[in-house]
Amino acid sequence: MSHTPRPYQLDAVEAVKSHWRQGRRRVILTMPVGAGKTFCAERIIVPTLNTEWAQVFYIAHTEALIDQPAFRFADARIQHAFIKAGRAANATSPLQFCSAATLVRRAVVPACKRDGTPHMRVLVVVDEMHRCKSSQYISILEKLKATYTHAYMLLLTATPYRLDGRGFADIADAIVEATTPRQLMDMGVLIKPRYFAQQVAIADGDNVEATLSRPAVVGDVVKTWQQRSPVVAPAAPKTICRAYSIAHSKLLTQRFLDAGMQAAHIDGDMTTAQRRRLLVGLAVAGHPLAIDVLCAGSNIFDEGFDSRASYEMLLPRGAEATTAWLTLNDPTVQLSAAESRTLRALVLSGVLPELRDFWPAIDSGASMLPPVYAPLCILSDAAPTASCGAWMQRQGRVVRSWRGDDDATIAARSWQGVAMSWPKSTALVLCHGGSLTRHGPLIFHDAAHMPHLFGLRDDSAWAPKLRRGDDIRGLNVPTLRTCAGCLAVDVEGNERCQYCGTVLAEAKLPDEDRTVELVEVEAPVVASTPGIQEAFLRARYSEMVKANRARVAVGKPPYKPGWPLVRFKARFGFWPGRELIGRMKAEFGLWD
Repeated sequence: MSHTPRPYQLDAVEAVKSHWRQGRRRVILTMPVGAGKTFCAERIIVPTLNTEWAQVFYIAHTEALIDQPAFRFADARIQHAFIKAGRAANATSPLQFCSAATLVRRAVVPACKRDGTPHMRVLVVVDEMHRCKSSQYISILEKLKATYTHAYMLLLTATPYRLDGRGFADIADAIVEATTPRQLMDMGVLIKPRYFAQQVAIADGDNVEATLSRPAVVGDVVKTWQQRSPVVAPAAPKTICRAYSIAHSKLLTQRFLDAGMQAAHIDGDMTTAQRRRLLVGLAVAGHPLAIDVLCAGSNIFDEGFDSRASYEMLLPRGAEATTAWLTLNDPTVQLSAAESRTLRALVLSGVLPELRDFWPAIDSGASMLPPVYAPLCILSDAAPTASCGAWMQRQGRVVRSWRGDDDATIAARSWQGVAMSWPKSTALVLCHGGSLTRHGPLIFHDAAHMPHLFGLRDDSAWAPKLRRGDDIRGLNVPTLRTCAGCLAVDVEGNERCQYCGTVLAEAKLPDEDRTVELVEVEAPVVASTPGIQEAFLRARYSEMVKANRARVAVGKPPYKPGWPLVRFKARFGFWPGRELIGRMKAEFGLWD
């Protein structure tokens, strides 16, 4: 929280406050992954707490998303508490970090100010707010609004839209787009990635949607990583591998291990301690527990994952531990063996128990420093997705810049002869699932290039077709399966019987074509506006209509409606939005 804010972050905070002053109390703040959404929230939360202007609830749906800001508030000695299963509760704290799954089930009681009066105003910060349309979040927000006289909401996301197309006009009053990926890449805040993907050729008349939506994995994931990773400086650059499923993740992990890589699998069924160890292992180098490639078949890497934040979990916390650590790393302080041992024990007491074996032992002669930080450099994506938001989030994990250790860290490590973390210069995206072709590169992810995704919209404009069962609550009863080996009944959907190990269901694996070789694909740099895009697409539809009349006249089949979309994609690097396509089809009388 002591970092100097960048100009766009100051502007973002002021824009949010301006909306609040004008009566728009529910504000979406959208910024790319790595731009500092949480830091902007902290710039609002801290003065709110200092002046007792409101009680603060910081809400997220995963443990990592609430732990990351909570660690920073702990470092700043700011009182806070948790509303989460398994954590000690303290209703008197003015700052509550909340798991959505827990908060929805608990009563909310306003905390009291220093003068003993209860808070009448609440500031609600929601991370990954695109989830706010769920019944769980709606229940939480309604509960908070009913408990406090005045409610202000700061809704954070890098992807202000949903796969189901539902809008946010009913839960937000304004949206602030603080900056764009292109601007951050120009400033050096993000690194422009290099892409490797399959070249997809779409011939005239092909079914564009069907071609681009094939849920297949192309290319050999391990071989491609071995071929392309040498362009990154480290011998084994840190990599996250997004797999199609948990079974696919375990399969890819074994392939990496067979190829001699330090690889591991991570999933949500592991304990918090197990996941922390794996994430820290991915973030460090030069240690026996270090990991080169971490594979996941769930959305662990899609939301909230931050390589540097994972490393910072390794650092000691608490006044005594941090003071002891600073003393041990001060070259001007002379310590006896007993004093040094006492201070080393204090340092380890401030480290999370599951991470202490990443540090030198108390009685070892090694410098009391954690392993060096190694930034994330490669995304290997082998999980085809229909979600543009998920794809953009994945890219965001690897494009965060890293300028190397700060001066204090360099000084501490250099005089003790310990390796330092060097700046990151390259980011690679190895696209095995077709998402680059399907959704486009990160650099175009902004309101100017994707106006159909950014902005407040009513549900009515995007409502999906009605299906039987819509708006009807029902029980989701899993299919019961009887194990042929021991006749036990499985009700949890396990792949194997938990009693005898017999396979109950085939592992969920994608179709693979490992013969395809990925080639480097440049993200085109095109200056465009919504007006230019509409004019271009209109001209292409006009060309298609004229060409189809000529083809029909000579007995040839007409081009399919996807022909103009392919030309649009080739020109601008991304696909036109559904609203624009709908207007063009209506204008030219083309109906599905």
